[in-house]
Amino acid sequence: MMKRYSINKRILRTVLEIVIGTVANVIMLLVLSYVLIFTGQLNTYGTDYHISISDSKSANGIKNQMDYSVFDYVLFDSDNGELVSGKYQKQDLQHYKEVFDTGSSVSEGSILFTEYENSDFILVIRRPTVPEFVNQNFRHISYNLVSYLFFIVLELLLISISVIRLLREFTKNFRLIEKISLNMGIPGMDIGRKETEILECNNILLTLYQKDEELTKLLEMEKKDKEDLSFQVAALAHDIKTPLTVLKGNIELLEMTNLDEKQLDFMSSINHSVGIFEKYFNSMVNYSRLLIEDKNYQEDIELAKFLDELSLECRDIMSSKKINFQIVNESHTRVIKGNRLNLDRALINILSNATRFCSEEGKVVLTISESSNFISFEIWNNGLPFTEESLKDGGKLFYTENKGRNDKHYGIGLSFAQKIAMRHQGQLILSNPQNGGAQVTLLIKKILRAGQKA
Repeated sequence: MMKRYSINKRILRTVLEIVIGTVANVIMLLVLSYVLIFTGQLNTYGTDYHISISDSKSANGIKNQMDYSVFDYVLFDSDNGELVSGKYQKQDLQHYKEVFDTGSSVSEGSILFTEYENSDFILVIRRPTVPEFVNQNFRHISYNLVSYLFFIVLELLLISISVIRLLREFTKNFRLIEKISLNMGIPGMDIGRKETEILECNNILLTLYQKDEELTKLLEMEKKDKEDLSFQVAALAHDIKTPLTVLKGNIELLEMTNLDEKQLDFMSSINHSVGIFEKYFNSMVNYSRLLIEDKNYQEDIELAKFLDELSLECRDIMSSKKINFQIVNESHTRVIKGNRLNLDRALINILSNATRFCSEEGKVVLTISESSNFISFEIWNNGLPFTEESLKDGGKLFYTENKGRNDKHYGIGLSFAQKIAMRHQGQLILSNPQNGGAQVTLLIKKILRAGQKA
């Protein structure tokens, strides 16, 4: 069974590791110092070391005694000041002679030169007042400084290892949580069930697993509801198609008879209404299909070719009202990812709306630009700007500004375009530019192909 602990306990364990490691570092430093002292590599006696030379001791006796010590020294003949023997550095010789000449101790930094004498000789000893390496080649290095640096390096290493271990453990748990969070509710995605040692993370995982099951069920229910809606719309379309065909046939038969001018006006009105009804119903069918479609939104679309085809489609729409239509391509991307058919239909819907709200001889401009994350299709017209209500609700299904019965706008076009934008991991934005008119921006996710530069 996996042993679990809280975040507080895990942090406390890291603190204890650092404390225990610090104690171990201190002990290690003390042991190292003891070994250096024991092997005669470190002088820590300072002024506490006492030397006595009796009158009976000869020069060789004093020399042998000092050679086995850790101190530098110089032995002078007390009568003529001749240097009898010694173990010293040349740069220190003047201090030894100064002590001999003055008969008193001489201090040089942390070094104290003191004398001991008998009736025949004067012994001058070099005493360091702080721990010092016995080897003359290492004396310029402060043992205290080396000890501090050694301790600090070990301490930093200890803290780094302990903290990195803690962070790795936290990162491992949080990445597992992130992975599960990002894959929740995705059909066919098995997120697996794993447990962690940290109680808080484990509780989050258990909650995520539960929410994943709930979300999967909700998505399945939503999909089923959409399929039911699409089926009902398709069934309704089938049921209406037959009487609508009969109605159109009867209208054609009536038009072949002798009708007066008033009757012809009635027939024209009926034909017009039937046409509006067909367009409305076709829009409804297309929208319902969009809800359940599983099309490929990763097609390679050559942007220049796509815009040429779009321009040809828009020509008939614009020519009926003498609209000045322009396409401005500011994007440097040659190929975009998406669903060609649905993207084309979405832009046609937006352009149709822009044309409808333009006055005679109006102007519509489609500008294509790009940012680091999105490809932008901006459709601007020089008609009236959007109302506050339109800016807020323009993308909702069945929304229309004109609430009257004679409106030819069904409130489906922009809603369809918004769904297409969302399928392309983008969004639909309605705005009123400062230069006047109204603008609809369709953003789609910019996805680079393998080997394509941004």
